[in-house]
Amino acid sequence: MSNLPHNQRAREVQKEHEPFERLNLTELYQMARHAGIVVLPNETREKIIAYLLGEEEPPIVEHGLNSWRHGIMGFVLEHWRALETQLTCPAKTKDPRACFQCVDTQVSACLVMNERDINLIELHRKNQP
Repeated sequence: MSNLPHNQRAREVQKEHEPFERLNLTELYQMARHAGIVVLPNETREKIIAYLLGEEEPPIVEHGLNSWRHGIMGFVLEHWRALETQLTCPAKTKDPRACFQCVDTQVSACLVMNERDINLIELHRKNQP
């Protein structure tokens, strides 16, 4: 902990949190997901901000759709030439973790819309965060 007087430290903490004050809970959640931080949908604003600032470690969460996120991106990267002009989502960046920026419903929708390729997507699934 800092040796700063309590009031001064409180002002510094408030200043660190200022950039997040205008964001609603959904925006904070999406920002955390974009940063690769696994955040549960029921987390409080204060917790998400603390995770983003590195003040607290988020809990380790085993998320069932994460292996499918890896699968989708593995499939996209393997079939890049055929898919690149069709993509309108974060996958267009070619970042292997692009699907981690998407909410769970979007990942589910991608799987449903590409049901005919599900076996190929499944080949790329990984059980890691």
